[in-house]
Amino acid sequence: MLEAITSGLAALLTPQAILFMFIGVVYGLVIGILPGLGGVVAVALLLPFSYGFEKAATLALLLGAHIGTIWGDSVTSILFSVPGSAKGLALCFDGYPMTKQGRATRALAASATGALLGGLFGAVFLALSIPIARPLILALGPSEYLMLALWGLTVIATFSEGSLIKGLIASALGVLVAFIGVDIVTATPRFTFGSEFLMDGISFPVAMIGLFAVAEMMKMAIRGTPIVDRTLVREVSTVWQGIGDAFRHWWLVMRSSLLGVWIGVLPGVGASVAGLAAYAQAMQTSRTPEKFGKGTVEGVIAPDATMGANEGGGLLPTLAFGIPGGESMALLLVAFIGLGVTPGPEMLTKNLDLVFSMVWIIVLANVLVTLIGLGISPWLARLPTLHANLMVPTVLSVSFMGAFAARGRIEDVAVAFVFGVLGYLLDKYHYSRANFVIGMVLATMIERNLQISLTLYGDFFLFTRPLALTLFILVLLTTALPFIRNRRRRKSRAAAGAAQGGAA
Repeated sequence: MLEAITSGLAALLTPQAILFMFIGVVYGLVIGILPGLGGVVAVALLLPFSYGFEKAATLALLLGAHIGTIWGDSVTSILFSVPGSAKGLALCFDGYPMTKQGRATRALAASATGALLGGLFGAVFLALSIPIARPLILALGPSEYLMLALWGLTVIATFSEGSLIKGLIASALGVLVAFIGVDIVTATPRFTFGSEFLMDGISFPVAMIGLFAVAEMMKMAIRGTPIVDRTLVREVSTVWQGIGDAFRHWWLVMRSSLLGVWIGVLPGVGASVAGLAAYAQAMQTSRTPEKFGKGTVEGVIAPDATMGANEGGGLLPTLAFGIPGGESMALLLVAFIGLGVTPGPEMLTKNLDLVFSMVWIIVLANVLVTLIGLGISPWLARLPTLHANLMVPTVLSVSFMGAFAARGRIEDVAVAFVFGVLGYLLDKYHYSRANFVIGMVLATMIERNLQISLTLYGDFFLFTRPLALTLFILVLLTTALPFIRNRRRRKSRAAAGAAQGGAA
């Protein structure tokens, strides 16, 4: 094992591997910032250039680009409330309010540091868990995935902005949009109205671009002022404050990293679910949950730590079984084929040094991303002060280009505009856009795993799968927790009010 660790590091300490990692990280940061692209597009565009080089150098290029997109996604989410891709969504909820309060530098630095700590945690987990991972992954079936997806729905209450009914309506709309296209079980068209374009469904990245990027630019155009007006709000934060925040909330970073690793290990769940789940658990376990959504740094640290750790977790099933932990990991499998490497038991025996090369790549790429991010954060924090006349056409141009690039179809540009109008109306009338996205993300996962569970285990599958039943009980407890805490808070306020009245 020790020999494989040192051999894996030595393979990266070549001029070619170091250069490729630097190119991949910088390229990933740029792609991550562009709306609608993200890690999947970054890796896909690099695949044609990944042949004919050293194995370690090729993996440094691909993984470096993928890791670079993690913080790149966070930048536009924090500065403009425009997620670069689905996994950056959770950063909008507190990162953007921090920007409007003149604390953009602090938010960016906390985000970069949180992603670094989470990435290091994920790399250590990957190195330590390779021998014990097989029984855990094989114990999970469609019933367990169904319960995890239902657990994801419990965060609806977290994002309901004071009205659970409005939150449920927004989630239901997201589910309906997710069902547009061909039924995954019966192959029956649903909500297509005879349109061939809608047979493929609504592209999730395109919907994200409309709901957030286009909607935010519509709000700015109507308002006619920049995001941060320097005559009213000045940038008062520093990079060191953000670094200190991440280390001061070390327990939150640990919890979020564990969650990221766990979701990463589950094949097909994805980082978008991880970010939302991290935000929800941070809010539910915080001593001051009322500050979330108003610019608390905890709401920035938790999603980024989770997404950083998610990469180490996602690599585990990819390497051990050839089962991709997400879309980017699926593209990495294609690269393995080109390198003549077969994931599975052979990967963990004959190519163990290559496995540890990837562990080192995660570590070094995260460090490099963080150093670059901390260095440019003070300059990036100035972007929200640009006037609306310059910001709106620039962001809209990039957004519509991203919508077209998602699938190469001009109709997606019109879809992005329609969802932009929808996002603007949802925000104006206080219907949670986050809940809409949660409905879109989880609807297909719930439908697919429910159908498979019913087919394999019958109508009462929940009682024949002990682990699924345990997870279902956890779902019920997690759902009840916010309501119990709110009830206790109201009682304590009422008691305090009565005590003050008696004293008067």
